[in-house]
Amino acid sequence: MTSLELAGVALRTHDIAYPFDVSPFAHQRELQQLFDDANRFVAVNDSPTGGGKTSSWLAPVLADKIDAIAIYPTNALIADQQEAIQRQATTAVDHDVTVMKVTSATLSEQSKDFGPNSHGAVLDDWLRQAGRYNDQRILLTNPDIFVMMRRGLYRKGSREYKDFEVAVVDEFHRAGRKEQNTLRFLLDEMQTEDEEIVALRKVAFLSATPDQRQERLFEDAMEAPYFRVTEHDSRERASYTESPDDGWYGVMPPVKLDVRTAPTFGTAETLLEEQEDTLAFCRGDRTVVMLDGIHEVGRIHTWLDEEIDGNVERIDGFYEENKAEKLDRFDVLVSNSAVEVGIDFEVDQILFAGHNRDSFLQRLGRLRSASDWKQARCYVPRTIADCLSEYGERVVTRSELDDILAAAYPEPRQPETFDARYSAAEGFEHLDDRLQNAPPDEQQAIKQSTLDRIERHFGVGSGAGFSLRDMEAFTDALDWRVLTALQWYRGDNIQALVYDRTRDRITTYDLFYLLRYGDVEFVDRNTFEQCAPPDQRSKIDRQERYVDGFCLYDGTIETNDEGFGRNVYFTGAVLNAWIDGTSNTSRKPQIQTGLQIDVDPNDTGSRVPSVTKVNESLRERGQNSIDDESGLLCYAVSGTPNRVKRQYELDDFFFLYPIRVQNEDLHSLAVGTDALYLHCHVLEQEQQLTGNDDQEFLSGL
Repeated sequence: MTSLELAGVALRTHDIAYPFDVSPFAHQRELQQLFDDANRFVAVNDSPTGGGKTSSWLAPVLADKIDAIAIYPTNALIADQQEAIQRQATTAVDHDVTVMKVTSATLSEQSKDFGPNSHGAVLDDWLRQAGRYNDQRILLTNPDIFVMMRRGLYRKGSREYKDFEVAVVDEFHRAGRKEQNTLRFLLDEMQTEDEEIVALRKVAFLSATPDQRQERLFEDAMEAPYFRVTEHDSRERASYTESPDDGWYGVMPPVKLDVRTAPTFGTAETLLEEQEDTLAFCRGDRTVVMLDGIHEVGRIHTWLDEEIDGNVERIDGFYEENKAEKLDRFDVLVSNSAVEVGIDFEVDQILFAGHNRDSFLQRLGRLRSASDWKQARCYVPRTIADCLSEYGERVVTRSELDDILAAAYPEPRQPETFDARYSAAEGFEHLDDRLQNAPPDEQQAIKQSTLDRIERHFGVGSGAGFSLRDMEAFTDALDWRVLTALQWYRGDNIQALVYDRTRDRITTYDLFYLLRYGDVEFVDRNTFEQCAPPDQRSKIDRQERYVDGFCLYDGTIETNDEGFGRNVYFTGAVLNAWIDGTSNTSRKPQIQTGLQIDVDPNDTGSRVPSVTKVNESLRERGQNSIDDESGLLCYAVSGTPNRVKRQYELDDFFFLYPIRVQNEDLHSLAVGTDALYLHCHVLEQEQQLTGNDDQEFLSGL
């Protein structure tokens, strides 16, 4: 065990005029000047957690009465930000501002007023109405809906979004490679459209510090001038252990950090082994416990709720209701990534699992905006703890901690050819769709500008470049259904619609979690509807097309002695036929139909005979017609998941599922975007091992 003293972080304040009643930080002043002086820009704000990134764009947008789109990674964050932004607008300006929360659920609600049309048409009607009755519109949405708007993926297209002059992408660093590529490409395209057609000219990314690749893409791939508003931050940031000096404001407090060890997804077990110590810590001040696996969250919440007098609350993807009330009343909050970012609440001390660098820093950043010392306890892999133990004799600054963690944590291997192989293919398919709907006299200009954009964004790899001809060859080799799947923001997954009988509510959740840990029964649609509350009929109708099963949930099962639930695996003739007679390198990601999932008890004493209902749904995926693209995007490789992860240097959070053949787990299946990443890893390693030159590599692709 190691104890570190971490210095706090203070930002310099500036006594200048600002739209909000505060003395702004330098990054807020810089972004405001960009809004005032630049007609077109791409800005990145990577100021510290708690440093006012939201205010940096909101202040100039409100002051200048500009319509803006803000894109958030989760619907929960949208809801939290809507309340905060509406409050700020009400106090800061005297014109009418509507802050619109645009999610699938709110569009369904609005269809009651605007008619049962496509969500695209409902959104247009809603935006037009908001424009008639308000002086300014701020649209908060998720990236899925933004991509659907831009690519016309709604049955009836939306066009009102084109009138918005500003776009802000929050927590950009949390998106995966494919998702970042999609957003950057589409925003760049919109910025360069004729201003009479698309008004967007000002784009801001709120993010962690961009790495070298990200910096290059912001600067070289996007056409608008690039600005990093913290470029001169060294003069504007200071470390402190006592109260900050006059003219400085503490955004991160000094922290006494207790460093301990636990395996990835094993922190809950360690906390239970150290029961008395854990309870003593949690019985202190207002505490947040942040773990990785949702089953870990459930185990620790149940245990602490029994042992601690006070309000022990749980927030995660399965328990997300009444969040504001929980955040207001908790003494101990047990959660996962659901409370890592964006949500403002008071906390005195934190206990967290830090099994990668980003998560470590994000969770530590929950302690903010205070000048007195705070307490924190982290659980990390032993190699990380050993590295941190070398710094226990002195105060460590936050910038030093960033560098220490960057050197200590292994860098997950990146699929370097993904941009050229798959994001470029996504761009070509996007171009084809645009040309089909463009007037003949505009098609050549659209084609040339899009091809140039594809080359800028996706043609430069790590140590190698790819021509348009190369990238077109990759695209020609792909199944059309894969190209169609790439047009959506998020990759494929397998979810069930769940009626949680323990809390009388309906939600969607990951099928594999339910099969591993749930006390569940899968039923058909009619049975599900009969069991569920009558007032939930519209939600069932809305979600039916997106799920692969209907699940009655009665809590969790008893795990085995090691804390694990059931084993879940893929099986069946479809996968066997696909794998037989092919190698990892010759096999390609496909949209597969007829897949089969099964479980074994794994010493839990619990089976799920109703999994046959899930397999009926999976068999129906893509079998409605030969033109149906609704199978499951996946990629199979030889070897167990653990072996494949070691071989291709994948991290613990890369999800692979075993494929069982004759009662043995012999192969692995990656699903959705992970299937595309893994395919790139396999081909890249093959090139390294064989020493093929780039042309031979391209031929192999």
